[in-house]
Amino acid sequence: MSKIQNVDSAPSYIMNFIKGNMEQLCKIYDEGLSNNPDLEKGILCFVCSENDNKMDVQFMNDEMMCEILDKGSVMNLKNDIQDNKKLLFIRDLDRKAVFLIQI
Repeated sequence: MSKIQNVDSAPSYIMNFIKGNMEQLCKIYDEGLSNNPDLEKGILCFVCSENDNKMDVQFMNDEMMCEILDKGSVMNLKNDIQDNKKLLFIRDLDRKAVFLIQI
């Protein structure tokens, strides 16, 4: 069973990537919403590895998120997104951890 840990921030390589690519990340998010007009909110999903220098980013609609989480968890995540914020769901393969960040 996984243990949930609270941290103040994700590892520095992830935070640096987010800060350095904010404009492009917002563009991916906005395009994802426009391609899914039935959604009010979406989730940017990252799969990353510092060891492999990997940072894959994609917009995830509800159906896609339900392939990795149960529907109730997806709805809870989306309901917790603050107004005018975007949720980043980040899977760090090296640390075997998931980070949730609102930007």
